[in-house]
Amino acid sequence: MIALGAILRRTRFLSSEIVTGLNNIVFWVGLPSLLFYQIATAEYDYPLAGKTFLVVLAGTLLCVVVGYIVAMILGLPGPSIGAFVQGAFRGNLYYVGLAVLLYSISNGNPVSAERTKNIAILVLALIIPVYNITAVIVLLAGRQRLDRRVFTRLIRQVVTNPLIVACAAGVIYQFVFPPLPLAISRTLTSVGQVSLPLALIAVGAALVESKIGGYALWAFSASAIKIVIAPLAGLLAAIMLNLGPGETKIALIFMACPTAAVSYVMAEQLGADEKLSAAIVTLSTVLSVISLSIVLAVF
Repeated sequence: MIALGAILRRTRFLSSEIVTGLNNIVFWVGLPSLLFYQIATAEYDYPLAGKTFLVVLAGTLLCVVVGYIVAMILGLPGPSIGAFVQGAFRGNLYYVGLAVLLYSISNGNPVSAERTKNIAILVLALIIPVYNITAVIVLLAGRQRLDRRVFTRLIRQVVTNPLIVACAAGVIYQFVFPPLPLAISRTLTSVGQVSLPLALIAVGAALVESKIGGYALWAFSASAIKIVIAPLAGLLAAIMLNLGPGETKIALIFMACPTAAVSYVMAEQLGADEKLSAAIVTLSTVLSVISLSIVLAVF
């Protein structure tokens, strides 16, 4: 599907305006609908979801540390450091990770598949705010602008993120309101299912527009941290926490994902090196075919 998106954009079957529209539909409507519905209607195994989240969190934090170390070794300038570190830890969990996971369990045991999906959705709901908060801090720290305005930006990033809002609304609805009416449930389900293939097609279309240019070494280094160090750190954490194979699969798919496309937008908004961010997104997306294939083959 990613390749299809790239071909459609390269042949100009999809214009840049349509690609922007696809991204808007997925980010503001499709994925929020999917997350809200799944969270509002699911029965959760909170202990297992919590342990799985800790594995993803541990791998994420290790990538932040390794990212700073490698950035210092490479001698990156200030604005590029923030973009580099963000690229090293911020995975594309909602556009790629969730799609890969749901497709991988679609032909399995329905009960097991539903349980896996519920755990993955809850982990996603917990890690998205962590990604946003950490990204703002890292990007602003690279410009040496950690002041009072940082907290204002953090709050704005959290309260305006449709994925975070959808997750919070789903939790509130599940505990406070009666079950969703059938018409609304079917609407949210249909819109959510459409968002997964559209997300992958949009990723492929965006890759055509990205240029690695003179950032090859930096982009490759950040990508290596994201798709090699992250899943290895996740595997180690999963072993230490005695996580089961199903939950380990969830964590490692999330950890083996490429850098999130939104990292380019964040870098641009906060004055970091957006060209480096775009190069990392492009290279890590291509290389993640290897890391995700390995995880799927093992589990």
